[in-house]
Amino acid sequence: MSAYQDIYLDLPSRVSEVWKRTKTHPDNESKDLSATAMLMAAAAGLAMPWESLRDVGIGNGSDWNAHPSFANGNQKHYQAVLKSCSAFLAQKISDTESLKTISFQHCQNQIEIRDVAEYGQSGKTQKHTVRCAVRVIRNALAHNNIVAFGPNPEQIEKIGFFSENRIGSGCVSTIHGYLVLTITTESFAAFLDAWFLSLLPTKS
Repeated sequence: MSAYQDIYLDLPSRVSEVWKRTKTHPDNESKDLSATAMLMAAAAGLAMPWESLRDVGIGNGSDWNAHPSFANGNQKHYQAVLKSCSAFLAQKISDTESLKTISFQHCQNQIEIRDVAEYGQSGKTQKHTVRCAVRVIRNALAHNNIVAFGPNPEQIEKIGFFSENRIGSGCVSTIHGYLVLTITTESFAAFLDAWFLSLLPTKS
């Protein structure tokens, strides 16, 4: 039995493997649970390592080995992953194939979120980076801010993620409406594949 050695690759790589097996062997039952499996993969493989992957500077300090989640971790490997992730997150949403058709909207009131998520128009993403999209998805997964839509209750075709749009930082920040990101399940599956691939450092 192997043990987890680090937070940035061990769990996400295993989650990625589970996700691949789920896609390869779809549920034979009448109820399609593929969207649920996809959200589980995103929660464990995207939201959880996000805290350790969002800033390139993490892991450079003298306390590298002090953090229990990095026990026996390979710092060189980690720095390579950080650079790979940084490049992935810095891409414009409009230049990222799996995100090209998303709807990325802003609304003022919580009561508007479902309609904005379901009927919002795609586009208006030229100024936003993948980092911004991942931040909304991560926050939505952490706080269960998710709405789903489909032709019937048993089939999900697109998922809406929403997050508070805060101005300022810390305790003095204030809510300035909500960011709402809607993506088809097909596109989100492709995005997850790209995310897991970005966690693998490029070979030198």
